[in-house]
Amino acid sequence: MKKLARTVRKASKELLKLNKETKDLIFDDLVKALDKNRELILEKNQLDLDAAFKNDLSKAMVDRLKLSNDRIDDIISGVKTIRDQPEIVGSFYNEFTNDLGLKIKRQRVPLGVILMIFESRPNVVVDCAALALKSSNAIILKGGKEAKHSNEVLGKIIQDAISKYVNKSVVEVLASDNREVLNDLLDLKDDIDVVIPRGGHGLINHVFENAKMPVIAHYQGLCHMYIDSEADVEKAVTLVENAKTQRTGVCNAIETLLIHKDILPKVNEKISKRLLAKGCELRVDEEFAMQTKGTFVKATPEDWSTEYLDNILSIKTVSSLEEAINHIDEYGSNHSECIISNNEENCQKFLQSVDASCVMVNASTRFNDGGQLGLGAELGISTTKLHAYGPMGVEQMTTSRYVVVGDGQIRS
Repeated sequence: MKKLARTVRKASKELLKLNKETKDLIFDDLVKALDKNRELILEKNQLDLDAAFKNDLSKAMVDRLKLSNDRIDDIISGVKTIRDQPEIVGSFYNEFTNDLGLKIKRQRVPLGVILMIFESRPNVVVDCAALALKSSNAIILKGGKEAKHSNEVLGKIIQDAISKYVNKSVVEVLASDNREVLNDLLDLKDDIDVVIPRGGHGLINHVFENAKMPVIAHYQGLCHMYIDSEADVEKAVTLVENAKTQRTGVCNAIETLLIHKDILPKVNEKISKRLLAKGCELRVDEEFAMQTKGTFVKATPEDWSTEYLDNILSIKTVSSLEEAINHIDEYGSNHSECIISNNEENCQKFLQSVDASCVMVNASTRFNDGGQLGLGAELGISTTKLHAYGPMGVEQMTTSRYVVVGDGQIRS
């Protein structure tokens, strides 16, 4: 691994020499290669899906693993969006001239070599490679074994597409079924500048405990939606349905719904009917069960701290906005939180009090996504505050340095 990391480090220097025109050509060739190799990608993905069914992986995991022509279209669209974004690396900002006549300014520079560790979603390979190329970072991608064939074919397509313009080692996709290399990589602080784990509690903790380089964690999404006493009922029902069922196996879907007791009688039957029609399992507290027709699973304390990544929703009745905020403070994962209310004061209090990488007001949590927030794609959603908080796009994959231009000035 040390030899590979050093090769990537050396190759990363070539990225700094690429201008926008050359990068555009790289992205154009990558788009063509992805489109041309659709059948091959789907064929390899099917091998992973067959293994997933054989190993009885969850529906949510299979959904995250699955590629289709529509999803390949989305991947290609993301590459095009990243291609068309303005160049950030090398740009200057916050320029001023001091009393001595020195021109002082900040310049955007890449982080260097990024190690990305992720689970199950093969689209991450292309999204992250494109973002790395745009931000002039080299990247080493280590995916989960469940996506072995998909990751490997996408890695080869990327390297074949870029090798005409730059050392192909600026994007390295490692074998997904070899976990032994992980600890070797986490030890290489001289060759890898930052590691980004994207996945569950076990992966994140393992990386935090073993990495010798800085860690930007992309932790689980234990997301909440709170229906305030002054919410619009129809709007609330629609938002709950979208945030839970539009795609259940993703990190920005809600896992717990908090309902103010005063509005509960107005929304409970509608929410129950709408979600049950979508096959959603409801795990509810005593208050919701008492006031709502039907038979439900009784929620347990464990439900409040569970990221289901499945078509399951826990529901809790609260007596105040403060109780909702306290619940989120105790069980949230700093990912995505939402309030539904027509009361501006309550919305502002929620915004000021809830600590999350993205806070929604009267909008679905499903919008906390790099593609939806104008980043083209995302490296992931950082739930730590150093060096980024929320979806990481091109800008978040850079840092800045000072540049000072003088005319012979000396310090007295």
